[in-house]
Amino acid sequence: MTLTPQNPQDDALADTRVELIDTDAAPDGREARGCLLQIHPIPGTPGLMRLGQSRAVLGRDTACLFTLDDSGVSRMHAAVEWFNGVYHITDLMSSNGTWVNDTKLESRTQLAGGELIRVGNTILKFMLAMDEEAEYHAIVHDLMIRDALTNTFNRAWLIPLLVREIERCRQETEVMSVIFADIDRFKRTNDKHGHLIGDEVLRTFCERIRPVLNSSNSLCRFGGDEFIVVCPQSPLDVTVQIAEMIRQEIADTPFQTQVGQLNVTCSMGVTCTDGQSLSDVDSLLSAADKLLYRAKAQGRNFVHRADGHVMVNARLSR
Repeated sequence: MTLTPQNPQDDALADTRVELIDTDAAPDGREARGCLLQIHPIPGTPGLMRLGQSRAVLGRDTACLFTLDDSGVSRMHAAVEWFNGVYHITDLMSSNGTWVNDTKLESRTQLAGGELIRVGNTILKFMLAMDEEAEYHAIVHDLMIRDALTNTFNRAWLIPLLVREIERCRQETEVMSVIFADIDRFKRTNDKHGHLIGDEVLRTFCERIRPVLNSSNSLCRFGGDEFIVVCPQSPLDVTVQIAEMIRQEIADTPFQTQVGQLNVTCSMGVTCTDGQSLSDVDSLLSAADKLLYRAKAQGRNFVHRADGHVMVNARLSR
């Protein structure tokens, strides 16, 4: 995202303004102190974009105050404005719609703070009263360790976690298991329906998985449609049961998307380490990845475990 200075003579957006440092007080005494932070895709230098007590337009057109270099965004896509002492967002009849917390806008909607705003393939976080530097840096830190699209941990967080857990297993004579999961034929979904629907599938996939996991498990996006579940102090048999519950949760109920119901399945490889065998991150993930592809070779929608036993599933034909 880039900020383009607005020419006050531009009639189309003459009421649009960005406050980069301070904001004016609203006539009723309440201050208009909102801001936007781009969280997906993460920009090279994260920046806080303050809103004043006026109207800020988001779009692909360089005349917009918030110019988004995103082919899925319309020239003038949406507007955030200060109205009756609160911020509201309105879709400006965009081609792909504006989404707030995965709900498509149908009319002007009030923003309370903390919402995720999706326009095209770009996700922005709306925040109120972001005056504490520590809070801002906490959010930026969260961006560094989480995948903004799915709100799962990212690879930068995963690798150090695995290093620590492998060492803990070695020192404390414990075991740790990992699940390597991949959405079956995800590329076909992207090619047929487009990346916006693909993103919707990825978010729903993670939302379906989270209730299956316990508080000690960590869900991480490894890349694309590949995910890792880290299960500390979890032996192979227990972790295979978790993987099978994930498989069923994904396969048993179609995903509701903007283009209707989609049948989605996933394949998984499950392996385990005591810190002695598979004693580093590369060997652990490589072993799990090979098991994943064995599950794919079985016809997809399978769980393949490290001891060679393949879970027999009442699977969908994919």
